[in-house]
Amino acid sequence: MRRDLKKGVIFALIVVTAPFIFRYVIFYPLEPLLRAGFFVMLAVSLSLVVGLAGQISLGHGAFFGIGAYTAGIMATKLNLPFFLTIPIGTLSGIIAGFLIGYPVLKLKSYYLALATLIIGIATYEFFKAADSLTGGEMGLYNLPNIQIGKIEFYSPFSHYFIVWSFALLTVFFCDFFSTSPVGKRLKALHSDEEAAECVGIDVFGLKLKVFVFASAIAAFAGTLFAHCSYGTIYPGEFDVGLSIKIITMVVLGGMYSVYGAAMGAVIVSLVPEVIRRIGDFFYMDLTQVTHINDIIFGIILILFMIFSPEGILAKKEEKSA
Repeated sequence: MRRDLKKGVIFALIVVTAPFIFRYVIFYPLEPLLRAGFFVMLAVSLSLVVGLAGQISLGHGAFFGIGAYTAGIMATKLNLPFFLTIPIGTLSGIIAGFLIGYPVLKLKSYYLALATLIIGIATYEFFKAADSLTGGEMGLYNLPNIQIGKIEFYSPFSHYFIVWSFALLTVFFCDFFSTSPVGKRLKALHSDEEAAECVGIDVFGLKLKVFVFASAIAAFAGTLFAHCSYGTIYPGEFDVGLSIKIITMVVLGGMYSVYGAAMGAVIVSLVPEVIRRIGDFFYMDLTQVTHINDIIFGIILILFMIFSPEGILAKKEEKSA
């Protein structure tokens, strides 16, 4: 318990000081750190499904997009305020998580992975095709910032602290959840579904609940993305590549550790910036940098799955135990 508290305090201190170091010490924009906040929520929520429950999901980014587009549509077409668009967007993720999870979680292994992958692709194609609703490939524009009374939160610092406040809450709550009685039942389910069922655990019901819960977190992150990003969203931000990237974060940091997933999210968020800086040095265009970025992520994922499937932080925790 004391070790978990120490990790939480250290993580929170890093989150608070990081934007000032980026802005005033290394003179770098906050956009990569802001993006990392969204990724932390996505990776941590997916770690509950993959790490705790042992279910393979390759379509987690779809729920991020569902939340973002729902909030964006509510804000731009119905002019609803953020305190309605965010709950509605999160609710859309819960409904989608249930409707998708109920049939696909009856599948196992590669069939489950393939089903979630297809759902991710279908969702992305829907975002592109539904022009009248989603704006098609051009997306939605002029998304409003979060505004309370006459105070509008539009600056990079305000966006950063809003997003990371919820990212920290997500990490703390999911870490607590993973060690709770429900989390222990999920670990038992992961180890042996038949044994878990024999001792009275509702295997399918528990898998469905954690899948819906993770979908809700991803959708909530999407609603924040709609209001705390760049005032626009488009389908390319929610393609299958996003889901693969989230899986990479979880595997890299440690699928059995909430803090490991969060660390993996931060690393994967900052690596593209390093690659882009190197690309600028060698006069590479954006397309070349993007391809190199995808190749590096693929290599990282393969290497960790082969040589360190439990991830960086999980290995350290195992050695210190």
